Amino acid sequence: MLPTRGLLLCLSTAVFIPSRVLGQFSNQNLSNTTQAFETAKIVPDVLSSFNPAALLGVEFMDPSTNQAVNVTPGILLSMEQTMQEPQFFLTANVTIPSTIPYVLVIVDPDAPMPQNNTESQFRHMLGRDFHIDNSSKLVNTSAALSDFVNPTPPAGSDPHRYVVLAFIQPADFNSTAPELVNASTPRNNFNLTTFGEAVNLGSPIAGTYFLTGPSSNSTTSNSTASSTSPASSTSSAATSSGVGRSLKAHGVNLKVTWGVILCSTIYGLVF
Repeated sequence: MLPTRGLLLCLSTAVFIPSRVLGQFSNQNLSNTTQAFETAKIVPDVLSSFNPAALLGVEFMDPSTNQAVNVTPGILLSMEQTMQEPQFFLTANVTIPSTIPYVLVIVDPDAPMPQNNTESQFRHMLGRDFHIDNSSKLVNTSAALSDFVNPTPPAGSDPHRYVVLAFIQPADFNSTAPELVNASTPRNNFNLTTFGEAVNLGSPIAGTYFLTGPSSNSTTSNSTASSTSPASSTSSAATSSGVGRSLKAHGVNLKVTWGVILCSTIYGLVF
């Protein structure tokens, strides 16, 4: 338990730290995402469990149409649509400190093929120091531990699952994580659970996934892709306008999570 002086400092500081309400969404949105992860066997193939407290929006820019493509869980996208690094958005309806950093991860548990995933997991991105701006967009200026690499499933492969997850960044992440993952670290045979335990990453607060197959298996139509999604009825998670619907049952847990991280950080700096 924090000493009295630390607790009082934590509570008083929290009042003055910049905070932001991150949109709204319904519990059904969270349930749809959780169900999609279970249906696609992301639980247990990538995570032992998944209990999101917020929605993670992922938006690609289709270079052939110059149109934004919003990821809904299980949407089938072409390699062309996923060629460029996407933008990320976090949506919740609780007020949280805007200074809290986040880690973003994209992994492929189906490399090189779902039929023979001997290189699973392939790490497509491991970014750090993301913060939320006024539009619920996650932005950062720090170099990624692993820059984004676009999906390139080989010919003859079934579509791969590309899992995108957001975590609250541990206080010592920038000192511990680069010892395990850097520009020279192989991307294949990455284990998110092992890595997470080593750096105290905790459970993801939000996530989504999309499918991409070789050109012959993919679609360049967003509407067609949505019809193949196991959660195609789910609305797009979040866009630059902070679209969402309502957090209620998860709001308290989310506040507690952010509060504990904030207090621990302050305690570590002062004591």
